[in-house]
Amino acid sequence: MKDIHSHILFDIDDGAYNIEESIEIIKQAINNKYTDIVLTPHYRKKQNFTANNKIKLELFNKLVDKVKKENLKINLYLGNEITVNEDLIYNLNTKQVLTINNSRYLLLELPFKGKRKYLDELLDELIENGYMIIIVHPERYKDYYIKDYKKMISKGILFQGNIETLYGKYGRSVKLKLENMLKKHMIHFMGSDIHKSYDITYERNIKEKLEHLLNDEIMVNDLINKNIDKVIKNKEVKPYPIIENKKIKIFNK
Repeated sequence: MKDIHSHILFDIDDGAYNIEESIEIIKQAINNKYTDIVLTPHYRKKQNFTANNKIKLELFNKLVDKVKKENLKINLYLGNEITVNEDLIYNLNTKQVLTINNSRYLLLELPFKGKRKYLDELLDELIENGYMIIIVHPERYKDYYIKDYKKMISKGILFQGNIETLYGKYGRSVKLKLENMLKKHMIHFMGSDIHKSYDITYERNIKEKLEHLLNDEIMVNDLINKNIDKVIKNKEVKPYPIIENKKIKIFNK
């Protein structure tokens, strides 16, 4: 399996505290058959998670060296989880934020409450500049609904759900929202969003969980393997046709 969203880069955000904790999490992943992990530290100004690319690369290279010394069989890649802000284009141009593995793919986080009036314009500008956008954990944003996400998907925007959501971490309504989006084929990746060594996300049998929910082995492989591999290799991932007859009325707004 592969993971497109993690906070295991040490000493940079609210994820792994030090390199030893990073290694402990990586060992958990390997033990549970993960082969590739994208490290996506926050770029979030409100919490002062604003390390520039030079700092991120230095920490990443230290971790990669440590992994090699311990002979751990895992492929690591670097990116960012970027909370949307009006300066995002400037942040990209001045090398403050990273795409995934130097590809055209950006991992973006929306506001958990409320909407940003500039969002549509920002997304359009990013697309015009050749970026491919992946919105993380869309199930967790209280003021964005299915109709909002359909509009984004029509522009080629992709979505990544959180594994722990399906195990009830954020509550029943958030879980149902993600299940609804999965059944409608509106989710294109599943990610761990893992932060700490005591998190059990890598121990979850997400493949079995998704197969039970979707009854579609090809789709499940896309979500946890194939599509993530395409992003890492900077290949195109296209949104799926939306399945309109799969709905949970409370979220079909």
